[in-house]
Amino acid sequence: MSAVPQGGTAAASAGVHAVVGAGGATGRRLVACLHAAGQHVRAVTRDGRDVGTPGVETAAADAADPGALAAACRDAVAVYHCVMPVLARWRSDFPLVTDALVEAASRVGARLVYADDTWMYGRVDGPMTEDTPWRPVSAKGVLRAWIAERVLAAAAAGRIRAGVVRAGELYGPGVRSLVGGNVFPPALRGWPVQWFGDPDLPLTPTFVDDFAATLAAVGTRDTSDAAVWHVPHPGVTSGRALAAEACRQAGTRLRLVRHGSARVRLLGAVLPLAREGAEMVYQFEQPFVVDGGAAARAFGLTPTPYDEGVRRTLAAVRGAG
Repeated sequence: MSAVPQGGTAAASAGVHAVVGAGGATGRRLVACLHAAGQHVRAVTRDGRDVGTPGVETAAADAADPGALAAACRDAVAVYHCVMPVLARWRSDFPLVTDALVEAASRVGARLVYADDTWMYGRVDGPMTEDTPWRPVSAKGVLRAWIAERVLAAAAAGRIRAGVVRAGELYGPGVRSLVGGNVFPPALRGWPVQWFGDPDLPLTPTFVDDFAATLAAVGTRDTSDAAVWHVPHPGVTSGRALAAEACRQAGTRLRLVRHGSARVRLLGAVLPLAREGAEMVYQFEQPFVVDGGAAARAFGLTPTPYDEGVRRTLAAVRGAG
């Protein structure tokens, strides 16, 4: 079960819901979620390609071009920022894309809903809420804080209405993440699960459909001028428990290899991907718990149980293999 409002999906609202970055894992699931709720959805990608949900409109636009985006988002009541630049180009591309989306949403008079993460919070010792101070400890966390501030500042200036939706570490069909890549394929193949950080600390991994459902709820039902929301989760688990469940469902034996930040930094000397990810391992060396209770109460969202999320993720990995 994916996270949906209790009692069914949200009623359809007049106007277009334009998902920019609709070709990514989150964007694809958001398109499907909005379409299932009866909304008029326009999937915006660079090339206007099919994103897997029959019956939705498609449009092509360069996400860094405000004019092209405004044309692609015409008649929109909500514009969803699901654009995810290549990691190596975040510093150059993310500000350009975000400014273009703010301008496009302003031109068409739409709410901008931004798919965000929790990197701006930095080191914490308890659950992260929407009121947790921003104290980033990594370059990527500083960038994420800056991007979110640009969105919220535009709302404060009256240019747009905005919703910022924050997820924890993502997993699910099509997701590329530390958890997604290092738990599920090895579990299926009987290989050792590689875990970065402490596998026994409290953890709330975010199933991608729950992220999409929260984005959709904010885009269709949030009436505030500006707000930050966290994705609801089914409870607290741990990396070891998640990996054990994946192995149980896959019919393999759990073998878990733990990597600390020091080892990841050493790997980063020869592996660019490890170098990019090393600064983020701190998240898994502290409690990584995202409190989404406010969104659950406001929008009646019921998050996907971990065993169901694991089942659907394994099925997607099998299908991709």
